[in-house]
Order: sequence, then structure tokens, then C-alpha cells
Amino acid sequence: MRSLKLMAVGLAAAMLATTALAGFALASAQFKQTAKVTLTTKKAGASTGFKASLQSSDPGAPLEKPQALKTLKITFPVKTSFNFKSKALTICKANDTEIKATGGSVCPSKSKLGEGSSTANGAPALPKVNENVTAFAGSNQIILLLAPKVAGAGATLVLHGKISKNTMTTEVPAITVGGLTIVITGLQLNVKSVGSGKTTWAKAGKCVKKKFTVLSSFTYQTGEKLTIRSTSGCK
Repeated sequence: MRSLKLMAVGLAAAMLATTALAGFALASAQFKQTAKVTLTTKKAGASTGFKASLQSSDPGAPLEKPQALKTLKITFPVKTSFNFKSKALTICKANDTEIKATGGSVCPSKSKLGEGSSTANGAPALPKVNENVTAFAGSNQIILLLAPKVAGAGATLVLHGKISKNTMTTEVPAITVGGLTIVITGLQLNVKSVGSGKTTWAKAGKCVKKKFTVLSSFTYQTGEKLTIRSTSGCK
């Protein structure tokens, strides 16, 4: 009888460990993070937008769910500047609840900066979640609305990319729906250039050795950190 009780305790502990790993995954040796962020102009000092392509995967993790992102900091080329007071922009002043409830339509049309798509892993129930992404100009920030392409298949989320000089810092909360942990695994985003001359919203920074350099710094919920460098041609 004692051996049966010990076996039951062991099985319960194993199940708890598996659940913990699924909800707070550590990176396995197969974890992979890619990042490519480039400016849309090729000229220093010119009006610019940017393109971002981020992807994570981990076939060796439980449920193939990679470690979740906590903070993303994108550092654009030195002297890159953003002017949220540009007359070419209208700032979206709505709160997160209003943005979610209206699918972003509460934000003025002139506040829209771009769009794209994202993917998430909500295994075992939702191994792949596909979402639309819309970017709006907020107060010294880029507001990102992530909404499931299929209603109910995922979580609607509003993220805030806060701008300070030439950096954008985005905090990503731990995402759970009905006790299910969801990890964002991919983001494709195209942000357009807005305005010109005195109305320029984003101005490209220094071109060094014919290259713009952008750093994407990842801090994960596990505490692990990673920085990836992207370059694009310029003059």
C-alpha cells in the first residue's frame, strides 16, 4: 500500500512539473529566435517607416511552446527621431478597452501607422493562433492591436511600444485564456512613413559605412536575454 501511495505522489509531482513547464517554458537547446527590423528609406535624415519580422520556435520544448517574451526593445540607428506632434498625424487617445471593443475603429484614421500579422502558440487547445495587427499613433508611443482572424480563436491584445529618443520599448504581459497559456511566436509589421519636411513623423538616423543598424533586444519571462542585429543599405 505504501508503494502505491508513493507512486501516486510521484505521478502527481510529474504532472505538476509538466504543467509548470507548459505555462512557463524554459528554452531548450532547439530554441530559435529571429529578428529583422529595417527602415523603409535608404537616406539618412529622410522621412521613414520601418518593417519588422520577428519569429520564435522551440521544437524541443513541451508542446513545442517557446519561452514567452516579456520585453522587446528596438534600438533604431543613432539620431533616429520621432515627432508625435507632427501635423501629419492624429493621436489616438482611446484606452485599451475602447480599442479592443471597437477593433480599433475608435482611433482616428490619421492615427493609423501600419498593419501586419502575428502568430501565437496556445497548445494543446490552440497550437497555432493567427491574428491581424494594426498600429496606431499614441502619445509618444505606437499602439499595437492584435486581434484573432477567427473570432474567439485567441486573445485580443493591446500592446504599447513606448518611444524614447531612438528606442521603442514594448512590455508583453503573460497571456492566459481560461487557464491556457498563449505565447506570441511571430510578428510581421509594416509601419509607413508619415509626412515630410517639417511634418515628418519619423526621421532616419545615421548611416554608418553605408548601413543602417537596428538592435532588437529580447527579455523573456524566464529572465533570459538575447540581442539580434539587423542591417540595411543606406547612403
